[in-house]
Amino acid sequence: MMLICALQTVLLLVVILWLAILPPRNRAGFWLLVLAAAFVTLMAALQGIWVFPPWWVRYLMALLLVGAVTFRLIRAPVRPWLPSGLLGWLCLVILGGIAGWTGAQSWTDLMDRQIPAGSSIALAWPLGPGIYLVANGGAAPPINAHAALPDPAQPLHAGFGGSGYGVDLIAVNGWGLRASSMMPADPARYAIFGTPVLAPCAGEVVLAEGTRPDMTVPEIDERHPAGNHILLRCDGFDILLAHFRQGSLRVAVGDILAVGQQIVEVGNSGESAEWHLHIHAQMPGTPDAPYSGTPVPNTAWGPLSGSQRSCRDRWSRRPDQPMKETLWKF
Repeated sequence: MMLICALQTVLLLVVILWLAILPPRNRAGFWLLVLAAAFVTLMAALQGIWVFPPWWVRYLMALLLVGAVTFRLIRAPVRPWLPSGLLGWLCLVILGGIAGWTGAQSWTDLMDRQIPAGSSIALAWPLGPGIYLVANGGAAPPINAHAALPDPAQPLHAGFGGSGYGVDLIAVNGWGLRASSMMPADPARYAIFGTPVLAPCAGEVVLAEGTRPDMTVPEIDERHPAGNHILLRCDGFDILLAHFRQGSLRVAVGDILAVGQQIVEVGNSGESAEWHLHIHAQMPGTPDAPYSGTPVPNTAWGPLSGSQRSCRDRWSRRPDQPMKETLWKF
């Protein structure tokens, strides 16, 4: 995951430096490169994993792009509109293809942030006070890895097909950092460590597991993907909350929970790359595959109390459903 984070940042820097230092020698090529760079930046912002470097770096990249374009417009001599040689025309075709493909990808990503038609549920916020980032969320695989699981061709489909609209939450500090270094082994160095997990709806605990060990980053437990978890049945929907801290579970099967009641603490058990909370809603599955019900989107984070009804942080956003790389403060 950290390799992907590094590569996406390097890719954007390369494109921006190309535009600033060695742009095409014709105006058509220059403006096609500007368009391609803008769409590459937008696609990376929507699809990228912005946990290290932090989430705000994507906005910094956009500002650097604007600066590079401004620099070239000020410094550029008068150039012809069209290339004069075969190589120039080939570059024009390639840039046009890149701009078209990344533009289409970006448009699709934006559309996949909309609430799909059908059943939905509005869950209350499931964590204690803090600043949180949605590391995974949305309706399609490019912006949400869980969205691939409803596909029967996926290896985990039979067991976890219900997580199609799954959301992964991490905590960040005031600088947007989720940990004190890139991938620390010490769990206490993650901002979300020890955070209480709260019931996002009123309902009955139908499944519970709390004895699985927490994994040392970056190890994962592929045999028990959900790790420590509970399945909470609320108004005909099943809500899975997963990857809890070993030994912190406060509820048992059959318990009736109230909204906002503390369940457990955030952990790193199961198939979890680092400390975070996974949550998804689904229709009830079968006894043999309880997490394979039809996925259901969460339309909004409802308030837990009057004091939490508004996001007071200037960076916070309230999308219609929890989308990747959106920031929340409670």
